[in-house]
Amino acid sequence: MRRIFLASAAFFACAAIDSASAADLPPAAPPPAVAPVKAPLPVWSWSGCYVGVNGGGTRAQNRADLSPGGLYLAPPGATPPPNAAGTGDFAADIAALSHSYEMANNGWEAGGQVGCNAQWGMAVVGVEGDWQWTNTSTAADAAFAAFPNVGSPLFTNAAHTEHVDVTQRWFATARVRAGFTPAERVLIYGTGGVAWANFQSNAVVAFGTVPVFGVFNGATHVGSTSSNQLGWVAGGGVEWAVTNNWSVKAEYLYLRFDAFSYASPLIAAAAPFAPGYAWNTTITPREHVLRLGVNYKFDWGPVVAKY
Repeated sequence: MRRIFLASAAFFACAAIDSASAADLPPAAPPPAVAPVKAPLPVWSWSGCYVGVNGGGTRAQNRADLSPGGLYLAPPGATPPPNAAGTGDFAADIAALSHSYEMANNGWEAGGQVGCNAQWGMAVVGVEGDWQWTNTSTAADAAFAAFPNVGSPLFTNAAHTEHVDVTQRWFATARVRAGFTPAERVLIYGTGGVAWANFQSNAVVAFGTVPVFGVFNGATHVGSTSSNQLGWVAGGGVEWAVTNNWSVKAEYLYLRFDAFSYASPLIAAAAPFAPGYAWNTTITPREHVLRLGVNYKFDWGPVVAKY
């Protein structure tokens, strides 16, 4: 019994000592604060549709080919052309009277565009159409001295002058754009597609007179046309999104259009002539465009989030 009593007394003494020691300890530190979860930040994207305006400079490089046509290509006769019988010139002389001109000049363009883009990662693909007003004109003038007819040197081709001009009034394109974003708001792209344009052209080929044995004596040919031509376009550019909706761009385009031809009929000559004599003109239009533009992108579609 005595042993049980001593053991109980020792237990309660140890418990009292532990309680006193615990009371002397400092209070426990509070649990660490948990940082609040931030909302995901929106990431700007090129995806969406836009409208814009642009303006810049143009460089037309047109080729013009002029040559005798109509009844001049008929078999030669006893009298030199043009004449009432409607006979033509020799093939070698036709070749000697055929000339080509490379014409270049600067102009301007201004218009608008509409398009849509889709972005996947750094890649951006889209479509764009634009319509441009322009005033770009080229012209060529040449004068040629009289020379012996190549097919029959006893006859002389009269001295003559040639004039041709080409003016572009508008053009439009429908293109694909594909590029990448080296920075979130910078887009570098290439572009290509189809193009349409209106061209107006005039040609005048006028011969002087030769006293005897003259060919083309006093022959004057005048013609003009207005033609809408199909072609292709290729180029590239860089676009920078200044704000979430507004962007600016710089762009280069090369346009090449199908060739078109027209005839300049004979309207006067020193001797009576049959109807049907003419001078042929073929125009091959080419153009460089360097322009600046501003686009407004609509806030359509979901916003991609970045954590």
